[in-house]
Order: sequence, then C-alpha cells, then structure tokens
Amino acid sequence: MKKICIDARMIESAGIGTYLKSLLKNLKSKNFKISLIVKPRVIERVKWLKNFDLIYLDAPIYSIKEQLLLPFKIPKCDLFFVPHFNIPLLPIRAKKRLVTIHDVYHLAFLSSLKFFEKIYAKYFICKAALHSDKIITVSEFSKSEIIKYTKVKSDKIEVIHNAIDRDLFNIKKDEKNTDNIEKKQSENKKKIDKLKILPKKYFLFVGNLKPHKNLINLLKAFEKIHKDFNDIFLVIVGKSANLINAIDIQKVLEKKEFLRKKVIFIDNALDEELPYIYRGAISLVFPSYYEGFGYPPLEAMSVKCPVIASNV
Repeated sequence: MKKICIDARMIESAGIGTYLKSLLKNLKSKNFKISLIVKPRVIERVKWLKNFDLIYLDAPIYSIKEQLLLPFKIPKCDLFFVPHFNIPLLPIRAKKRLVTIHDVYHLAFLSSLKFFEKIYAKYFICKAALHSDKIITVSEFSKSEIIKYTKVKSDKIEVIHNAIDRDLFNIKKDEKNTDNIEKKQSENKKKIDKLKILPKKYFLFVGNLKPHKNLINLLKAFEKIHKDFNDIFLVIVGKSANLINAIDIQKVLEKKEFLRKKVIFIDNALDEELPYIYRGAISLVFPSYYEGFGYPPLEAMSVKCPVIASNV
C-alpha cells in the first residue's frame, strides 16, 4: 500500500481549503495509507478528519518556524503533497514531492506586495516549481502563467480542473421529487434563520478579500445601482484572517453610512450553508482581476444562481 503524506494545514482557508476537502473526501476511499499534517485542534471544527492519521504542527504558513519544523513532521512515505507553494526547503523523507500551484497571482501582481513579501513569493514559487517532481495546476491559464514566470517545462505540469462538492451542491436530485423540493425549502428557511441577517433581495460575493478580487470596485458599482434599486442589498461571504494584504472590509464599510446599512458581511459561513446562500441571491457577482480557476461561479451555477463575472 502506497503511503502519502499531505500538508492539510490550509483546510480551513477559502479556495485552497475547498480544494483540500474535495481531494481528501475522494482519496479516503482509495487504496492509500494517508497521513495529514494539520493545525492543532482542527479536529474540533473539521470532525471527519479523524478518519485519517493526523500529525499536528503549530506553525504559521509562510513562517520560518514552518520551514524549520515541517520537514521533521513528514514521515517516511512514497509521496509528500503540498496544495500550495509553501514547500519545505530542507530534505524530507518522501520519495517524491507533488505540489499544486493554483495560480501565480503573487508574481503577476508583484508590485502590490511589500519588499519581503516579494522576495518570499519569487523564491518559494520558483522553488516549488523547480524542485517538485510534478506540478498540478487547475487551468490551462495557470499552466501558461507558471511556465511564463518560473521557466519550468510544459511536460512537468499537469492540468486537473477543480470540481464542486456534489455532496453539498446537488440540485438535480431535488428536482426529481416534489417532496424533496419542499423539504429543501424548509431546510433553506432554517439555514437563513440561523444566519439571521440575509435580506429578501441581494447580490452575492463569495471569496477571500484580497485586492485582486476587485471588491472595492464592486462596492462602488453597488452604490451606483442602489439609487435605482434601493431595496437590494449586497452580501459578502469571505475571509480576510491570516491573508497577506487582505482588505479590512469592516473598516471600508464603516466609512459610509450607506455601506453600513446595505452591505452585509459574513465571515463565518459553514460549508453546508453556502448552497442556501447562493440559492437566495439575485446573482453571484465575481469581478476578479485575476483568477487561476475560481470556485464560486461553478458553485452558484450548480444551484441555478445566475453569475455576473469579469472576463478573466
């Protein structure tokens, strides 16, 4: 039986967390012995991880502590997999290294980073690309960008497109049975009651709050249309904690009374709540400047929520 070790410390993050959850739920049914490197106490929040062998590491992503401790946490295995570019630089006991580079936003928008962030991004993304045995990426666009910025050969990169979690986002089964539809509508109401603050009419943004998500311009656009449609709200579902250069959305909203009244920010939505939030929206708005893939449009369309997206 092949032994695989996966760095799963980002399982609670936005896009990479979604990627990891989908991957692990499918891998656990395969004939592999899988161990996961996770943050302490994560099992309290992501309970199904108990099905794996867990190795705990309390070290922030991108930190010196991470680089010093991570190699010693990796057991002897056939494959070590990292779902991001923060690979260990020291020797490890794995026979092969596999990395997923979702995009090279940090290199494409290098000027937006601080001095040491620029050095870190250039060094580690290139290291991850050059020193891994194989690279997975999520789109042909990301593949072309990785080649452009790291100079690795095309045949080293495998494109495997992301997919949505069908356990969460599955409307087709409901359409075959009226009772199921009514049951789902009842569940939907309970979910909305739990979130307390979802209005009747709203546009929806889902994603992290980094600058390339173009959230500031979305707020400006919403303010303009609100003059003609004053019963509509904007709901933002996203995370900014522990993200480099993330927008402090609370500070942005505090600057204008209009934004405080008409924009609802949810930073703690559960995975199982997302389909209901999508279903209740007029449309998902996805105005990013740059994306390697982008989960939210697929998730929205899977539950028949229209999508307004930028041409990226």
